[in-house]
Amino acid sequence: MSFNYVVRSVGYSLGSAIGGLILAAGTGPGHLFPDDSAYTTAALAGIGAMAITTLTSLALARRRSSEANP
Repeated sequence: MSFNYVVRSVGYSLGSAIGGLILAAGTGPGHLFPDDSAYTTAALAGIGAMAITTLTSLALARRRSSEANP
C-alpha cells in the first residue's frame, strides 16, 4: 500500500469517528436521533477540517514549487 492510501484511510476513519462523536453527544437521553444543532456542529467541524487541509496543502505546494525553481 502506498503512503497516500494509508493517510487517506486514517483520515476517513478519524473524520467518521469525530462526526459520530459529535452526533452522539448531541443525542439527548431517550431520543433516537440527534438534535438539529448536533448536525450543524458536525458540519462546521467538517468544514473547519477541510479548510485546514486545503490551507496546508496550498502552503506545501507553494513551498515545493519555490524549492524547485531557485
